[in-house]
Amino acid sequence: MNRKETALPVPIRFEAAGPAGWLALPGEKLEHAELLAGMPVGLDHAYFTRPESGLRTGVWRCEPYTERYESYPTDEFMVVLEGEVTLEGEGFRDTYRKGDAFFVPRGFKGTWHQPVALLKFYVIIP
Repeated sequence: MNRKETALPVPIRFEAAGPAGWLALPGEKLEHAELLAGMPVGLDHAYFTRPESGLRTGVWRCEPYTERYESYPTDEFMVVLEGEVTLEGEGFRDTYRKGDAFFVPRGFKGTWHQPVALLKFYVIIP
């Protein structure tokens, strides 16, 4: 269920499997920055959006790939549900695995290396 802002906001439960049948749906080519390896194929399901501000929250899955960012376009908080990703920038390298939560600030310059399929919850603040 994708809920838009309502007159009476209520909490939203995020399911790691997305809505019924979502995990079984075929993936689609996803947007990416400068692609270095692989091809980002997966799906995104927004549980909540606030169009006037661009806020978006949901669950995302994607096959392995590596991309480089000159400037990460948004602030994004993530929780890894399955898989892993390594972010590397000047003087920085960290790997996030199942159960890890992390934040990528707008303007981050570096690489996103995802050696295996990844499933995550996210909150994007443009």
